[in-house]
Amino acid sequence: MSMLYKKSGVDILEAEKLCYSLGFLGKNFNDFSGEFCHGGLKIFHCCDGIGTKIIPLYEKKYFKTIAIDLVAANLNDLVTKNAKAVAFCDYIAVNKLDSHLVCQIISELQKILKECDCTLIGGETSEMPALLKKGCIDICGFATGIAYSDTSCVEFADGDLIIALKSNGVHANGFSLIRRLFSEGKLSEYEFEKCLAPSFIYYNTVRKLWDNNLIKSAANITGGGIVANLKRIFPDSFSYSLDFSTIPKQNIYEKLYQLCGDEIYCIFNCGVGFCIVADEKNCDCIFDICKSFEPFIFGKVVKNDKTYCCDGFRRRN
Repeated sequence: MSMLYKKSGVDILEAEKLCYSLGFLGKNFNDFSGEFCHGGLKIFHCCDGIGTKIIPLYEKKYFKTIAIDLVAANLNDLVTKNAKAVAFCDYIAVNKLDSHLVCQIISELQKILKECDCTLIGGETSEMPALLKKGCIDICGFATGIAYSDTSCVEFADGDLIIALKSNGVHANGFSLIRRLFSEGKLSEYEFEKCLAPSFIYYNTVRKLWDNNLIKSAANITGGGIVANLKRIFPDSFSYSLDFSTIPKQNIYEKLYQLCGDEIYCIFNCGVGFCIVADEKNCDCIFDICKSFEPFIFGKVVKNDKTYCCDGFRRRN
């Protein structure tokens, strides 16, 4: 396997060591959003940023994309649970504060959150010239949701479908590698610009699936790729079989595979932005509700089978 991502500054193996070392924190630590109960309510909370994609987005003043990516990173995680997003906070760190530019980001963030019926309730801006390089900015979001029904007792069954929703390119993952490939001239200006497309926000659509009791579980496919993220939602007694040949073709992934080989499967979503586990009888309704994201059957749930079946890009016409 290629080590291009590590050479770009990101060590996946070291991140896995950290996750293993923190296993004592329990299930919440490895979930897409943490869960706790208070006053009779089941509350979910998550936080995430958009990585080094913030660098070219801020340089190009793509403030709306910054806002979309930040909402997607958090609300797509939150909606893996049957929770309604109710509140959002942001944290923005800068080398030198430009109030006009930061205000534009926050204004766009508020607009996008309103479309998800979620309220931006506050945030923090930190000016740190000794910590961040000149012209640099980082951003993080914190989302809170409330569950109005309990789905913890829903069990997987042998033969359940894994339905995938198409991604809008690389979303906000792997940009240390993307930026390096671009700086070395291995990605064209056009290809790099395609990588800056905003992430899809699946929240509103997947909420409809939960509201209609159509799904059993869900996974947001972000950093770490498809297999690593799907494993997070499967109990020990179940596994899954996947067919990568069903993923709609995206030229950027064909190019990334030429440059990086199999390593892309450990870094990028490879065209799959979100996955849903559901009973086969609900397939038609799910496809209808999710049609804007071009849903497709990606695999099946398998009981007591630890073999992952993949038909990768190398074997596709």
